[in-house]
Amino acid sequence: MIKRLCTILLSALLVAPTVWGQTGGCPDKGCASFAPHKGQWEFSLMLGSSGSVYGDDQTALLPMYNSNYGSIGLPNGGTATSGNLSGYLNLTGFDNNSLVNILGIQAKYFFHDSWAVNLSAGMNIGVTPKKDYIEAEYEDLDNLRIPDQKYVNAQVNNNWYINAGVDRYFKTSNERIHPYVGVTIGMQMARIHTKQPYTGIMVDDEDLSDLGEQIEEAVYLAPGRVGQMIALKGAAVAGIEYSLKRGMFLAVECQPVSYRYDLIQMAPQGFDKYNLCHHNIKLIDMPIVKLGFRF
Repeated sequence: MIKRLCTILLSALLVAPTVWGQTGGCPDKGCASFAPHKGQWEFSLMLGSSGSVYGDDQTALLPMYNSNYGSIGLPNGGTATSGNLSGYLNLTGFDNNSLVNILGIQAKYFFHDSWAVNLSAGMNIGVTPKKDYIEAEYEDLDNLRIPDQKYVNAQVNNNWYINAGVDRYFKTSNERIHPYVGVTIGMQMARIHTKQPYTGIMVDDEDLSDLGEQIEEAVYLAPGRVGQMIALKGAAVAGIEYSLKRGMFLAVECQPVSYRYDLIQMAPQGFDKYNLCHHNIKLIDMPIVKLGFRF
């Protein structure tokens, strides 16, 4: 990621002498094309936080229990760190607000010379098919032992986000510089669904205890488990664009203030949902560097 950022900045430096060498005057009306106009589209490559809130690992959302013991809740429940959800919600602080942590693309449409709507989105889906447990073969085979094969849970992960907003652009004495402010709202959902196949795990049964026999754990334990997190966010936006050339610009942007609401749900099959919510207010969030094209 850092290498990509350096490449983009180097490209900007290469075109900068040409840009700076041009006169700041306006020999004809066509030079006004540095400024955005109604009906134009804008696509930007974003370096920074593109709006993704959650990481790709949601295994902590799966309730851990079996037929004999266990509890439903987050791993830090009841410990000294209980109540600190930063690790699960991917909450960043002042010491972790990188400009190069996520790469994203934003589309923007100008419905007025000074007003634009924007949209950005992303998705990551992973699917793991199940694999049943296969028992070992140690008997009835002469001088040959076949080890058992471990089971693998069927699992589906999906993580997606979408952001939409509106921006107000302002004119300056330098037609290459375009500051703007706006608002944005966004939503993200991270979900994990897992189902156990045949595991080969046997447990004691009261009716069979006298016979010294056991029964499959699946008889007492539902195989499905689901966990998900949902985030709703609203924020103010401020940024400034600098036109490197007509139709090409470099911009910096941040969110001066933002509010985020998170809902965590854990749903073991056959039981009530375990719900937990969290609120977060932050100043100076999501710094972004954008290299964009307007046409």
